[in-house]
Amino acid sequence: MSADNAGGSIKQYLVRLRKALGDVPSTERDEIVEEIRSHILERIEAQEPATEQVVNEILRAVGDPKELASQYKTEALLRRARTSQSPLLLLRTTLRWAMSGLAGVIAFLVTAVGYGCAAVCYLCALLKPVFPARIGLWLGPEHTMTMGYWNGRISATEVYGIAVRPPASFALGTLSATEGPVRELLGPWLFPVTLLFGVVFLMATTRFARWFIGKFGQRRSRRSLG
Repeated sequence: MSADNAGGSIKQYLVRLRKALGDVPSTERDEIVEEIRSHILERIEAQEPATEQVVNEILRAVGDPKELASQYKTEALLRRARTSQSPLLLLRTTLRWAMSGLAGVIAFLVTAVGYGCAAVCYLCALLKPVFPARIGLWLGPEHTMTMGYWNGRISATEVYGIAVRPPASFALGTLSATEGPVRELLGPWLFPVTLLFGVVFLMATTRFARWFIGKFGQRRSRRSLG
């Protein structure tokens, strides 16, 4: 294989990689492409002569440009998320991370539930004046306690929100229909309590997500280059 042909194959590969990197900042994108180019050339120099088969095998070993770009994009998000206060960025990062391993799945589930609980608290504070008889902290049958919306029924009673039932049942939604009355526990105190718990859930979830990403994000197993 001629040097021109080898250079053309490498150039085409790097063009596909650059395109797949998409929204990665241009400076970082250039560094990634140069890193991969240098690695490919080193491999070729170590296996002279550079026949067409040798070059194609090296490019296959480096990996599909789209898959390689996806790995780098995930790592770029993880670096940003370690110092971010944005719930949207942390959710987006952990969701992407979840597609590559168990640590990411754990991070996404905990982050989604934590921010979901914060959202329920803020919604309760917002909707209590609109639906005063339906929004509250409800004590129901089987000692079920739920912060959220009661459907208003004594039969087929359901309350949607943050639900806890001893000894270990928890749901962000509902713990299924029950039979019997419910009792609201907080009344007008619901507003300050939900605001307080909303802040606690928001801050705790953000701290957990950043800590977990910092501790385990760097250990994620990016496929080695060839």
